[in-house]
Amino acid sequence: MLFSLICFFGGFLASSIVDTSLGEFSEWAVVGSAILVSTVESFNAIYFYYKSKKTSSRSGEYGSRLFDLLNYFKTGLIYGLIVDAFKLGS
Repeated sequence: MLFSLICFFGGFLASSIVDTSLGEFSEWAVVGSAILVSTVESFNAIYFYYKSKKTSSRSGEYGSRLFDLLNYFKTGLIYGLIVDAFKLGS
């Protein structure tokens, strides 16, 4: 549970860093956003494919936990970008 929160808030911090740096280099904003979206969608495809396989070996538990932590990081990243969008919109 603790590592899940750390990964979530780490993703939230990373979204702030990404948003600030893409705002600073405005000519690279579209390219950076495209890379971010493609990375998140690629991770989603790998994550849900891996979760659907149902491995029960010992190494499968470690890989599953690692993927879960990366999923929390991804969720924090997306949440942080949405919060920043609401801040800019108001």
